[in-house]
Amino acid sequence: MDGAGSSNAPLASRVWSQEHQAAFAQATGDVNPMHMDAEVARRTLAGGQAVHGVHAALWALDACADAYPLARLSALQMRFERFVLVGDRSTLVVDGADAGQMRLSLSVDGVRVATIQAVFGGERQRAQPMEAEAVAIPAEPVTMEPGTIAGAAGAFRLPEPEAIAALVPRLAHAIGAPRVAALGGLSTLVGMFVPGLHSILSKIDVTLTDAAEGSSLAYAVKRFQPMLQSVTTQATGPGLDARVESFVRPRPVEQESWAELAGLVRPGEFSDVSALIVGGSRGLGAATAKLLAAGGGAVCITYASGASEADAVAREIRDGGGRCQVLRYDAAQPVGPQLESLAMQPSQLYHFATPRIFRQKRAPFEPACFEEMMRVYNYAFYDLSLFCLERHDRLAAFYPSTTAIDEAPRDTLEYVMAKTAGETLATTLARTIPNLRIVIERLPRVKTDQTATIFPVPAAPPGALMLPIIRRLSSEA
Repeated sequence: MDGAGSSNAPLASRVWSQEHQAAFAQATGDVNPMHMDAEVARRTLAGGQAVHGVHAALWALDACADAYPLARLSALQMRFERFVLVGDRSTLVVDGADAGQMRLSLSVDGVRVATIQAVFGGERQRAQPMEAEAVAIPAEPVTMEPGTIAGAAGAFRLPEPEAIAALVPRLAHAIGAPRVAALGGLSTLVGMFVPGLHSILSKIDVTLTDAAEGSSLAYAVKRFQPMLQSVTTQATGPGLDARVESFVRPRPVEQESWAELAGLVRPGEFSDVSALIVGGSRGLGAATAKLLAAGGGAVCITYASGASEADAVAREIRDGGGRCQVLRYDAAQPVGPQLESLAMQPSQLYHFATPRIFRQKRAPFEPACFEEMMRVYNYAFYDLSLFCLERHDRLAAFYPSTTAIDEAPRDTLEYVMAKTAGETLATTLARTIPNLRIVIERLPRVKTDQTATIFPVPAAPPGALMLPIIRRLSSEA
């Protein structure tokens, strides 16, 4: 085939696995935990382990190598629009192609996640070397402070090209293994050097040069925009020059400490409280647990994933002299078997369990997403309320709703619908079930990992938000 024509039919698809992640990380040295550590990754904007964007782009080009003239490749433009997560199936489509160019798109569940434009032909530009002494790729990503990004420059030694060439053999045959290694090195540049640990790759514009020689990638930051958290870096390596655009992603939200929160409560003010806090490993749940325990209450926190985070909260409470039990609880499973070892008779229930709120969607309304939201925010709250009432003759429960019901932010229709239904459910339960009191509060955006954004948005600290609610529940219990 000479490369002419186009097709809307998928050319290839792949389900991304842990093995794919490990192979690319080993071949490039990009071991950023956003890609490699599931527990760390869930606290990033991706919400899970993100596939290396460059890996997805190289796989797409490799899939096209037999049908299109990649040996004549002279330039590439890659745009990474959404995260692809481990376990996702990405689908490759050729949107258009002729003798001079090719346009590709990658999608997950019908949502476009990346686009690639390849330009063929023309004389390749002469290489423009950048002078810098190359260092080894570090074992862990560099943590760059904003003040050090502007003007950052350097070079690092690329791994031997055989490993990455083995991942995309047809592409390596077409453009040469050193160029493929340099392309892989652009991922390493962003994930390990600049911005490093707290980074998101956005765009890459590549010009292939005439000299595919050398074994290092040199780079220099050309522009850093603090207001946008945007970084533009120029890079030169074997057979290519590149302009790389990335963002400094928000760091994980630091939990309010026991010492900070204990100073807000009166000694013993919650000594009569025993509270089950569902979703207590971080955010609102962790702050609630610390406040109650600091006031003399006994708490049990649950987690669905992130056992180490829950254990850290419990350890902090116990080290401060408080009482805290930890149990694993999945809102998709029956309550009883999971919480049968609960050591208390709960007088209060706090329901902070939540699925991922901000997510990639393929349609304005997705029934499966809505059902997941209903299960967590409604069915689980109902079952937990009954479970607690079986163990204590009275229960004060907190149902956290959201001001998003009034604001209706983009792409959160299912969330808003489920929370609206949850308010109705909680109101009805409190009216019809004896000895059950429920406080419903529409909370504003709270400073948590779930609500973090690249561009700063005002958010309330969990402790200050929850203390009045805890006192209200305790006075009504």
